[in-house]
Amino acid sequence: MNKKILVTGGLGFIGSHLVERLMNLNYSVSVIDNYAAGPGFKPPQPVKFYRQDISHPKVVDLVAKIKPRVIFHLAADNRITSSPADVLKSNIIGPFNLLEAGKKAGIKQFIFTSSAAVYGDPAKLPINETHPNRPISAYGLSKLTGELYCGQYQSDFAASIFRFANVYGPRQSSRSEGGVVAIFIDRLLKGQKPLIYGDGSQTRDFVFVNDVVDALTMALKIPKKFTLNIGSNRPVTIASLLNQIAALIETKPVFIQKPFRPMEITNSLFSYYLAKKTLNWQPRTSLIAGLKSTIKYFQSV
Repeated sequence: MNKKILVTGGLGFIGSHLVERLMNLNYSVSVIDNYAAGPGFKPPQPVKFYRQDISHPKVVDLVAKIKPRVIFHLAADNRITSSPADVLKSNIIGPFNLLEAGKKAGIKQFIFTSSAAVYGDPAKLPINETHPNRPISAYGLSKLTGELYCGQYQSDFAASIFRFANVYGPRQSSRSEGGVVAIFIDRLLKGQKPLIYGDGSQTRDFVFVNDVVDALTMALKIPKKFTLNIGSNRPVTIASLLNQIAALIETKPVFIQKPFRPMEITNSLFSYYLAKKTLNWQPRTSLIAGLKSTIKYFQSV
């Protein structure tokens, strides 16, 4: 059996955890990354690393040369404030190149990581996979477009799509706009006041990175077409999140209030019923346990 796997964005937050897990499962792993997040994570030996931008046409021939059986496509521009042109380059042209490359290389499965941003401001909670897609940002629109492109290649290979809630954990960048857990921890450890946009009553669904990697690797056993939500189905207000992190660090949850940002949704909550039915997946890490692990990481770097 061909155990070659390619991970795009393998130096990033989720990608680096996935690479380590795949190595532990004895897969032969290659990584394509352009260092956009910086070279903080060094892939373990014997991972084969290729520095390449996925939006460049050369990536098609590179993938054909690697000849993977499966592609995990995690590389993306996930900044809500990125220009539409930058998002188009990374999140639409990039996936198209990888899908074409997968077809040329004869892969068996393409695993695409999408986002809660495809749903926009939800009409009802919890959100399941049949909820209307109404993205309100260029990022959300680009992720939905990537999903639709995946559908165009279903006759060539199985395209499996994961829509993530708010993923958090060790190695998450405190410079990432969506990484509110990392941002709060980093600022509190430095004695700085975190920013809260609005009154802090907005809710998010936080899922720990190890649980996300569980879902991704489980998909290797079911190389089929599917679209699954990956979240905790536990709503947490931003104000409550700050209070919990501050309590664990043993500091005061003092913050600076800013106006609510118009490109952000008010509430998010994922149903993972279909993921449990399809993959027998469910989140295993409580928020407190995940926060403790993340705080420990930030205290060590």
